[in-house]
Amino acid sequence: MSICLTKMMKYLVLTVLYKYSMLYRAFVADDDENLKHEVLYYHNPSRWKDNILPVNDPIRNENQWSVEFKYLNADNSDISNEIKSLPTDTGGLYIFFLKGINLPFFENHILYIGRCKYTRVQNIRKRALEYFADTERAMIKKMFRLWGPYLFYRYYPNTDNDWIDKTEAVLIRSILPPLNEKIPDKVNVQATVPAFNNN
Repeated sequence: MSICLTKMMKYLVLTVLYKYSMLYRAFVADDDENLKHEVLYYHNPSRWKDNILPVNDPIRNENQWSVEFKYLNADNSDISNEIKSLPTDTGGLYIFFLKGINLPFFENHILYIGRCKYTRVQNIRKRALEYFADTERAMIKKMFRLWGPYLFYRYYPNTDNDWIDKTEAVLIRSILPPLNEKIPDKVNVQATVPAFNNN
């Protein structure tokens, strides 16, 4: 009798949990404003492990990154002065992220990871400014349209273009930012070296 009662209790608890779960989902789904702002995130530990950066890579040290900058100005009509003042003597990696207002120290959601190769015609400031004028990419337009006032930016300065390419690929494959439209399928691809000299 106790086994039967235990199974019944388990069924009852699962039924109640399922109903509350469905109520929550229905509440969220019934609100058009929620659906408009829906973003799908993947938190897959296997991807983190398969695409891990070396432990001694300085990019893993938050102090090596820039401070965070609000991307738009106070009335959200233009790029902020901080973004307009980014350095022109480096390339690097950058992240666009959302910052919530209730728990801003926790509510940080990566939307997009990008790279800027350092050349005589490209640098981190120029690349950051280009996003505001981007009218071609739907996901970038969505980023500004839906979250402009809450959009922040950080960059990691670097001038090694090979490192920039490889590290961006690792980060995108690991984190899967929802607004990155292309996920690199290869990471750290290196030229083949013959194992034996056939001469």
